[in-house]
Amino acid sequence: YNSVFQAELEAIHFACNWALQNNYKINIHTDSLSSILAIQSANSRSGFVYSVKQDIFKARHLVGLSWVKAHVGIPGNEWADQQAKSAINLGIERPIPAPRSFLRRALKQQILNEWNEYFMNYNSASGARARDFIDKVDFNFLITNKFLIFFLCGHGPFPFYLNRFKLLDSPSCICGEVGDADHYVFSCSLTKDFHLSRPADAHKKAWFRNTMHNRQAVTKISEAFRISAGICDSLTRDGSS
Repeated sequence: YNSVFQAELEAIHFACNWALQNNYKINIHTDSLSSILAIQSANSRSGFVYSVKQDIFKARHLVGLSWVKAHVGIPGNEWADQQAKSAINLGIERPIPAPRSFLRRALKQQILNEWNEYFMNYNSASGARARDFIDKVDFNFLITNKFLIFFLCGHGPFPFYLNRFKLLDSPSCICGEVGDADHYVFSCSLTKDFHLSRPADAHKKAWFRNTMHNRQAVTKISEAFRISAGICDSLTRDGSS
């Protein structure tokens, strides 16, 4: 998970500490301009870079640092490159801290894995319905339209849903059919101007992906659910009168 930049900076760090431990005066030649710039910069927020800078400052009377151009045939630099390649298999591991970018990616992936595990194992009618239309969750597949959310989970202004919580006496629409989300989107006579074609079970996921990006389809769902909300309001008034 560490970058080439970090490895080169650690090599400078190692050489600097070696000089301090042995009280030996050295000059470090590096073709890593990014390492030199990081050491010179006063704006770096990296704790690793800061620790390298501190040790170089401690060894300032012993250690010089200079830049050499890469891949131009300088014997010492070419030899150092060969040694670096050998160290991949033969070298001693160095405890270089993981970069923030790696930690951000790792944490983001962990969050996504846990989110998907929760989604796939959520044991409820709404969870099962959502899984009919969505394979998995991810950070790029966010639904912000409330009417699409009503449809996806089946929770919204529907007699079938409100009856579960004793807010309506019956799960039926005033047309006589069960008043759930599918009823108003696909079949209710009162929302026929806004019907969408019902997808086959095998095509539900593709249908939903296409629908959520189709402005006309989303508008139809929105209008159908506004009608269903009006129906629920009328049933509530009738039930309380």
